[in-house]
Amino acid sequence: MRGLGPSTTSISILCFFLVRATESFTQLNQNVLSLQPHRWLSHDVAGTSTAVFSGDESTTPSTNVMEEGPDQQTLVTTFEKPSTSNARKGSPEFANFDYENHWYPCIWEEDLELNEPTKVTIFDVDYVVAKTSKGEVIAMKDFCTHKGAALSEGRITAGGNFQCAYHGWSFNGKSGKCVEIPQLVRSKGAAEGGKTKSSPKIPSRACSTAVPAQIHQGMVWLFPGGGLEKALVAPPPPSFSAKFDDMKRTTVVRDMPVDWPILLSNICDPDHGLFAHQSKNFDMYTASLDCPFESFISEETYGGQGWSLRTQVDSKSKIIEVDRSLREVNSKSSKVNSKRKRKKSKTATDPWATTHFQAPTYVQLNRVDKESGETKSLTLFYVCPVGVGRSRFMSQNLSSAKAPRWIVNFFLANFLDQDTYLLATQQRHILSREAEDLRRMMEEQGIHCNDTEKLRKLQMRTRRDTFCLPSPTDRLGSKIEQFWDATLTRCPNRVKYLLKLDDSGAFLETPSREIVLDRKTQNLDICKDSQGAVRNCRRVQGASKALALVLVLVKFGSSVASEPATVAKTVCKSSSLLGKFAVLFVVSSLAKKLENEYYFKYTDDMRRKDMKKVPKEIWEDR
Repeated sequence: MRGLGPSTTSISILCFFLVRATESFTQLNQNVLSLQPHRWLSHDVAGTSTAVFSGDESTTPSTNVMEEGPDQQTLVTTFEKPSTSNARKGSPEFANFDYENHWYPCIWEEDLELNEPTKVTIFDVDYVVAKTSKGEVIAMKDFCTHKGAALSEGRITAGGNFQCAYHGWSFNGKSGKCVEIPQLVRSKGAAEGGKTKSSPKIPSRACSTAVPAQIHQGMVWLFPGGGLEKALVAPPPPSFSAKFDDMKRTTVVRDMPVDWPILLSNICDPDHGLFAHQSKNFDMYTASLDCPFESFISEETYGGQGWSLRTQVDSKSKIIEVDRSLREVNSKSSKVNSKRKRKKSKTATDPWATTHFQAPTYVQLNRVDKESGETKSLTLFYVCPVGVGRSRFMSQNLSSAKAPRWIVNFFLANFLDQDTYLLATQQRHILSREAEDLRRMMEEQGIHCNDTEKLRKLQMRTRRDTFCLPSPTDRLGSKIEQFWDATLTRCPNRVKYLLKLDDSGAFLETPSREIVLDRKTQNLDICKDSQGAVRNCRRVQGASKALALVLVLVKFGSSVASEPATVAKTVCKSSSLLGKFAVLFVVSSLAKKLENEYYFKYTDDMRRKDMKKVPKEIWEDR
């Protein structure tokens, strides 16, 4: 029961939402690589209730206009009131959403070595996962019941079981049952009183906890909320039509010291891309006062167990066009721009830019032709909820073009560095405020931190009381923040670890840039293709030095015993040798520079340099 996810190492450059690709590259046709969901997980999204807002006045943010003077007005956006039209009758919105009833992405199949146990973490609980020679993926809690050692430090036996490296206990990865304790196995010749004695029975306390696992569309998914019976009726992982399964893909991964809800909110916020990344391509997904969302669809799925949010807007420049209209441009450039606009209007119309957030961990971005319905670009984001203040960012782009994965990884690193530290500075304020609000509500209602059922019923207001979200695009973000406020108290282990971290002073200050943007621990240590690139860079550097030494020995070795005049004469005639040395030096330097791309790089000086691009390319100082 596993998908057929390919494990290629050279695919297309990641979609423009990940790297600042050129305009021509963003026009490449891109589609989704699709693998059919496993038959035992197939679901029909029947009975889905939907609230649809078309492109009329209702698509603009809810605003109050406050006059500050004769010529001044301030727009203050309020969070939308929870809608009951898309919730189960008699229940408030999101009331039936259960984090323990979902599958979670944790690692790309291509980063999972055959018969090698690997640790992953979901909701602050460590799991060990492995792909066996039988083609199965197995997973269980990363905890040996003997003395608590990590099973991920052990091995996979020939029979496909997890074996602890400490004392050799073995566990069935499907059931969690302890199948062997070497110290309790008798030899075949062991006898007492002339009778052969069997080995003692393994105690039930020796058994551990297995979790359902599957490989779907090249991703390893775990179901930590219960056993197989519960997993069979839970909403399945996101699936895509088989018509896209011929498309090629590239995948990326990066661990981040950023809370996973913050990361998902950031992915769904195209406004930030113009300034944090200085990328005009983000403007395709923004909404504006002149071009609001054409549609805004909030829906509960699977009888309220799931929730998704879809938006659709004209895929064209909006904020950039406003900036251009405000800049002082000469008449010649204005005429050229007018001609370009007229030419474009005659040949094509702007496609739709759609954003689809599927709670709790998935986002899809794509552009759709208005006439043919053809998808011209598609990028998929998967966020593993590692724990409070931690996340694993994974993404794949689907395209007919190709590019090596290791190249995409360091391009993506440069891209993510631009806003990851901003998220870290944001995080300390949000999480400390969330912890403060939790303590206040628990004290007011007399709830103990171990009273899980009462905690699950708490409705937070942390984000709606903390954020000011007046932009038209913020309508999308405000709805997602409303979802976090309503549901995060139901998230496994969140209350416990949030309060512990707050007590420890973890939110008192932002970690250093070197820690937050450490590419080695966040990508190099977990991505096989990045590791291969670094190994090859080091080999090139070593080979260059060795070759240079050989050239010296070959050229001057025979002249060492000669007279000094002979040696001097040889050196004078060695211009070709110097040229070879120069080539080797350049090759070695390039290899070293490429190797450095997989380690900390984005200094404060680089940030300052990036910020200087804003008034030149995005928004002019006024």
